[in-house]
Amino acid sequence: MSLVNDLLRDLDARQAPAEERAALAGLQAVEESSARSLRRRRRALLGGLLLLLLAAGAAGLWRFGMPLQAGDPAPAPAAAPVPAPVVPAAPAPSTAPPAPEFAAPVDPPLRLLAVLPQHARQGFTLQLLLDGAPSYRRSEQSGVVALHLPHLRLPASGAREGRFERDGRSLAWSLEAQEEGVELLLVGLGDQLQVHDRLEPAGERWQLWVEVPFETPQALPVELDDLPVAGEPLPGAAPPHDPSLAAAPAVRQLPPAPPVVAVQAAGIARQPQVSIASHRPDPLARARRALAEGDAAGALALLEPLQRQQPHNLDLLRTLARAWLAAGQSARLLEELPPRLADFPADHELPLLLARAQLQGGDSPAAVATLRRNPPPLARDPAWHALLAAAYQQTGQWPESAATYRQLLALGTPRPAWQLGLAIALERLGERAEAARHYRQAAQGAGLDDNSRQFARERALALGDAP
Repeated sequence: MSLVNDLLRDLDARQAPAEERAALAGLQAVEESSARSLRRRRRALLGGLLLLLLAAGAAGLWRFGMPLQAGDPAPAPAAAPVPAPVVPAAPAPSTAPPAPEFAAPVDPPLRLLAVLPQHARQGFTLQLLLDGAPSYRRSEQSGVVALHLPHLRLPASGAREGRFERDGRSLAWSLEAQEEGVELLLVGLGDQLQVHDRLEPAGERWQLWVEVPFETPQALPVELDDLPVAGEPLPGAAPPHDPSLAAAPAVRQLPPAPPVVAVQAAGIARQPQVSIASHRPDPLARARRALAEGDAAGALALLEPLQRQQPHNLDLLRTLARAWLAAGQSARLLEELPPRLADFPADHELPLLLARAQLQGGDSPAAVATLRRNPPPLARDPAWHALLAAAYQQTGQWPESAATYRQLLALGTPRPAWQLGLAIALERLGERAEAARHYRQAAQGAGLDDNSRQFARERALALGDAP
């Protein structure tokens, strides 16, 4: 380029003729300094643009958690005059879990289909029939037990409540709607309140059983050796005060009798003794109190050594079986209790406790067999047979359940709860018309709550419209 400029400048300086300029026609001399300056400016502009792009890329990498490390080689500039477009590097995967796009689904509410209270000689039983498996938690205080059932829905009729009284003691229960579900409260009996709850499937539905056993107060055994021994009053001691003596009329004082010389027989007279000791409840009473306070482990620590000393104490064995159930030691109860049933053939509470342990262990057929073995007469304890009829439904023995409910209804004092149980069994047996009739009778009875009556009425209408 410099040689061409020199030739053009020489032609201009000599004012060469057109023949000499013909070879370089159309060319003009240019200022090389200006061209060099323009090229430098272009290089500087391109270099600045490249630095800006590199800075922008570094800022992007830093923002996405990948800062440039010290000592890394700087990227080499591109050889081409026009830099290639800079593509920002993809950000590294973040260690934090991605935020969910949708909220977790909320469990659908459950419906309470029926509330069936049962009053028996042994205690109180409350049966809740649900359209799904609920999750619930239990809380206890002195004389109050609460079961919280979230996602359970009550009808708009309000709370359900009732009262059970036996031997001068009473138990009150109520179902109340809360913001997130339903709360079942059982209040009464003070420190002696014992509540056993279990959840069992019933076909396509679920049943929550709440049982409160009642115990007849029994007199505690009195150890004669611990009683104080009566003797002569101590010298200078004031005579005991008797209010009845103050109200009695005055009696004329007789002259003192002549002193009588007491003849002491050798080996008979003894020095008067008075022993005073603080009263301590026996281990069985302390175990009952610990069990009522929820300390099943403490109750077992008292009951198991005592049971080895008194193996034929029926009340002790009952309390020990309840403590095993409360402590979750159903396997221990299933191992120890069956051989002892033969020692107490007339007792009906031990088989009930054994059946509960078998139901908790998932062995419903064994529970049915236990309830069928040596049952009390139907007329004396209909609640036992009502429980057996409900247990039949757990094992799918619908004909036996229906037959037992029919025997209960034949007593002459039918209860709506029995009508409802028979209707459920007949519906599973395919006797739709008969089931609809018993559903209607249960709905027309006076012993069901509004929710159970509504369930019976709905099933009666559904079965009555069917061909």
